[in-house]
Amino acid sequence: MEERSFSFEESQDFNDPFGMSKYSIRRYSVQHILLVLTVLGLLAAINVQAVLIGELGLIITAAMCLISALAMAALVVLVGLRTVAVEVWIRRLGMGDFEYRVKPWGRDEVSKACLALETLRLNSIRAMQLDRVQQLSDELSQKNEDLEEALEELHRSQDQIISQQKLAELGELSSGVAHEIRNPLQFIRNFAVLSKDIGLELSEMIEGSSVTDREEAEELIKDLVDNMDRVVHHSDRANGIVSAMLMLDRGTGGGFRPLDLNSLVVEQTNLAHRSVQAQDPGFSAEVYLELDDSMEEVVAVPEDIARVVANIVTNACQAMADKANNHGKDYIPELSVGTLITEEAVVMTVRDNGVGMTPETMERMFNPFFTTKEGGRNTGLGLSLAFDVIREHGGNIEAESELGLYTEMKVVLPKQSEKREESGTTLE
Repeated sequence: MEERSFSFEESQDFNDPFGMSKYSIRRYSVQHILLVLTVLGLLAAINVQAVLIGELGLIITAAMCLISALAMAALVVLVGLRTVAVEVWIRRLGMGDFEYRVKPWGRDEVSKACLALETLRLNSIRAMQLDRVQQLSDELSQKNEDLEEALEELHRSQDQIISQQKLAELGELSSGVAHEIRNPLQFIRNFAVLSKDIGLELSEMIEGSSVTDREEAEELIKDLVDNMDRVVHHSDRANGIVSAMLMLDRGTGGGFRPLDLNSLVVEQTNLAHRSVQAQDPGFSAEVYLELDDSMEEVVAVPEDIARVVANIVTNACQAMADKANNHGKDYIPELSVGTLITEEAVVMTVRDNGVGMTPETMERMFNPFFTTKEGGRNTGLGLSLAFDVIREHGGNIEAESELGLYTEMKVVLPKQSEKREESGTTLE
């Protein structure tokens, strides 16, 4: 048997690249139709000849054959047309057209082929859908990875912003802290020198007389003890200032723990007030502390709450300093800082009689990077970070202001918060 090799150099039909069309069912059906038509033509010629001869038996026989041939021809044509439709369906399936289909009719081989092709079409559609689902799943996984990377980058950027804000706060407070620490250190030095002189004088008195001047020696000893008390007092004051500064310098990962809110408010208020005084040497405000004596320890993150108090008080002092520069000696800056404990919450209020805020400013005051300060005095992140901190504690910050008259900031912290319960820290 002679083998026929296929060559790609031969001219091929796009839909029939391997030259199989001559074996196709379409050509096969057309051949059958032509054969039937030929038989019909012969039978018609026989009928005509029988009529011309006038042979009745031959006419009846030819007529019956012609009718049978016509019926067979109709059947062959019908099957052929359906076969052609099936072949068209096969070709369109091969081209990726899964919308086209031929409905089965009857129980012949063509109908069985239609059912098989319908199964193939449905399976192909399912396969395409699965491929599409897999593709979408891969794309979704990639998007999730991109989102995770973007979220990590956002967290890194947020940490950098917080670090920059902390550096800005420390820069503003450093001069005030230096001035605040210098005073108690000077007192400590003076009292130490005086105590040394008293000690030398007391030693000389004891050496010069064994019994006399006892009362004077007791007086000197009393002065020496008083000086030591003053040294301890101012040392504690300096230590408190340094502690307040270190609290601002620490990170935010200390966790929830018991906090003396009144002491923290006093430390951070003094620190922020001194820092604004150092930036504007002519500024000085009357500070009124209205602390609730029944205030219990609050479970919170001390470093974060300290930063909130420092930011709010600093803004209040800067607002009063701006107003003082414009109104001269007729204006007396007054700052009121208070705490209050209720049945459900702990409240801290900071009220100043500074420049106040417009409604537009109040709407944007907690937006990141929003600031009304000029000359780079502020990064615009203080109140935004403060708002986030209080929100993470389950609380809220409320603001009330009238332009040119006052601003009052109210920090509300719940006694029990979800974050606090998650940390496992409670108060008895």
